[in-house]
Amino acid sequence: MPSPKKICPTCGGKMHPTASQCRKCKPSYVRTPAMNLAMSIRTTGIPKAGPTGGSLPGVAEKIQKAWTPEMREAARLRGLVNSQNQEWRLRCGQPGSLNPMWEDGRTQIPYARGWTRKVKALAWERAGYCCEICQSDKPCDTHHIDFRKDNHDLANLQVLCRKCHKALHASRVAQMKKTRPRHVHHQSKNRLS
Repeated sequence: MPSPKKICPTCGGKMHPTASQCRKCKPSYVRTPAMNLAMSIRTTGIPKAGPTGGSLPGVAEKIQKAWTPEMREAARLRGLVNSQNQEWRLRCGQPGSLNPMWEDGRTQIPYARGWTRKVKALAWERAGYCCEICQSDKPCDTHHIDFRKDNHDLANLQVLCRKCHKALHASRVAQMKKTRPRHVHHQSKNRLS
């Protein structure tokens, strides 16, 4: 049930019952230089708490101690069992031809022979160890320009940062969705006229 509204004394619009003015009328908070200096003095030397539990002091150690080798092995075995369970796999993503990586009846195409560290190193050296799209100096991925994992020719390889690589694949997925024929769903029961 929504909270009852109050009338704003400035404009007459609706506002939250505990507010003094509506959001449109209330002036924005402005921090003065004196307030900035005081806050800086108070917080100097105090470490900031991390945004996740794993980065808080002591929590990461507790998690690491709790994650025993037995638990790790149980998780690995659970993954192997789940990988054979079709119902579980269907819950984890788009099945079959609806998967954007679907190709020749498979969603995961392995790299063909010849995909070696040397081939990647040659591509990275040619690119000057920079992303070939945005020129970022932190490239992470070696991309096949024709999207085929069996063509390792140096002319077909492109060094990309993670952001550009993801954007490139996302645009390909969007293009594939536009060109993919829509599935026709047939009714399983005959209709009586």
